[in-house]
Amino acid sequence: MSAQVASAIQPVDLRIGIKQSEVYAAFEPSMGGASAAAACGAVPGLGILLAAACGGALGAVDATVNASRAKTADEIVRPLKDETVDAKFDQLLTDAIGKSLQGIPKFQVSGTTLTKTVDPKAYEETFRASTASAVMFVNVDYHVSPDFSTLQVTARGLVYPRSSAARTAAGLAAELPAPGKDPVLAPNTAAYHVDVAYHAKLPVQATAPADYVAAWKADNARLLRAGMNDGAAQVGRLLAEDLQRAPDSQRTVIRKAEPAKGLPGDLLAESNGGQLMLMPGGMLVFKTTLSKDAGTASAAVPTATSAAGTVAAQ
Repeated sequence: MSAQVASAIQPVDLRIGIKQSEVYAAFEPSMGGASAAAACGAVPGLGILLAAACGGALGAVDATVNASRAKTADEIVRPLKDETVDAKFDQLLTDAIGKSLQGIPKFQVSGTTLTKTVDPKAYEETFRASTASAVMFVNVDYHVSPDFSTLQVTARGLVYPRSSAARTAAGLAAELPAPGKDPVLAPNTAAYHVDVAYHAKLPVQATAPADYVAAWKADNARLLRAGMNDGAAQVGRLLAEDLQRAPDSQRTVIRKAEPAKGLPGDLLAESNGGQLMLMPGGMLVFKTTLSKDAGTASAAVPTATSAAGTVAAQ
């Protein structure tokens, strides 16, 4: 974000959107129908209408398979949900992100609000009702990976100028579009956009998903709670540090790295087992392995540091 825009958008109304109320398990979505549908359309002489019908039918197959996979994943992860029914993960994330952004010099946060209604209509109403110069929306999600071995916390930050001065500084029309006309929160009207992710792997190897869930669940879900604390701190830190980067500033790349198999990225920093990577699409990923003692009284760490050690962003 340029210094001119950063100055014009103050103060900023911070809205953190977390739709979920508990951890869930991700699953690998079925793409067989989609691929087959594309193949239908490529068959000479099949006809547009027939190809469309073929694609619709195969898309329905995908939906059925995905619904079944989601149900299975939920059944496996259910014991972990039950163990953390007392956890207020949404408030933990809101507090950590809010505190981190409030610590940015000259970044004036007029208020931090957690919202459970995460949809375009509600966001536009929130934006128009705000009296701040800009609104920053941070959409947050947290879940365990499809193989149940890794906790993943992701956040997307978007800053939308609202006042005439802020919109002018960002190269937009000074006045907001009238309600019902052009989308006021279109992607190209954001003055800033960043995606960050935190991946914390269990310090154990298992052969079945249920075994990983048991490891997360052990000792009142100690490792999951520790990972969520660390993830909230790291996500907040990455958002705050990226907001302060100068436009077009170059990052120092150490070497190629993969936050997950088959996903190449650029390693920016590493320390004590923690790695910060930049993905081709621009997402920042912090990857670590939780300590077996994470979350115990003897291994307690300040919320601003990683359980695997702080890695300074480049």
